[in-house]
Amino acid sequence: MIAAAGFALAGGGQTRAVTAPWIVFCTDDFPPYCWNMPGKGPAGLDVELVSAMLERAGPPYDIQQMAWSRAMVGLEQGRCDILFGLVPSEQRFRDFLMVGPFRDGEIAFAVRADNPITFQTLDDLAGLTVGTTLRNHYGAAFDNATHFTRDPARTDQLSLLKLVAGRVDLVVGDRLALAWKAKQEGISDKIRFLATPLSVSPHYIALPRDRGEKAQRLEAARQSMVADGSLDAIIQRWRLTG
Repeated sequence: MIAAAGFALAGGGQTRAVTAPWIVFCTDDFPPYCWNMPGKGPAGLDVELVSAMLERAGPPYDIQQMAWSRAMVGLEQGRCDILFGLVPSEQRFRDFLMVGPFRDGEIAFAVRADNPITFQTLDDLAGLTVGTTLRNHYGAAFDNATHFTRDPARTDQLSLLKLVAGRVDLVVGDRLALAWKAKQEGISDKIRFLATPLSVSPHYIALPRDRGEKAQRLEAARQSMVADGSLDAIIQRWRLTG
């Protein structure tokens, strides 16, 4: 936990006034955005982005990692000040204070490096088999389409291995996450990404609705870092190096 302390005079003596840290929740298993690195703790692109914003805003903070479902319940119950990595919806804007976006998430297609497939619209997938991940959703148009086959796997890694083995024609998923997992599997040179994404979604930071002052400070820090290019520099570095 990172904490900051100051001093105040009370009753003629000097006493220590400790500023309570902002409690920050995030998932513990979504590389390369947010995961727990053994021996080091919270790591990932989103961890770095949000930590930089908090450093700019100035408060002490404590990042606590857990399963995403538990983190969402903690946000709903007001047990944290911040949960980051949310895709916006009308209900989330009603229920929480939403700061952002602090980055975009690109849902992209990966194909074998020697495959000439191109993609502009869903019509281009006619007759093909697309590797997906169980319990993930990719938008109503993709999820409900009937002119191509969806082949679900338990993880992105398994979908990528199917792709390299020729068992599916494409794999759909978060571009940076797929690239990171391909690198971990040693197959980066065997795949390529199609230029046109399936979709691009902004990602936000959510706060309980009674944390208005904190939301304002965080939004001011975000705007400052967008203006001076700090956030984009972090994102570009992760895109290059993972």
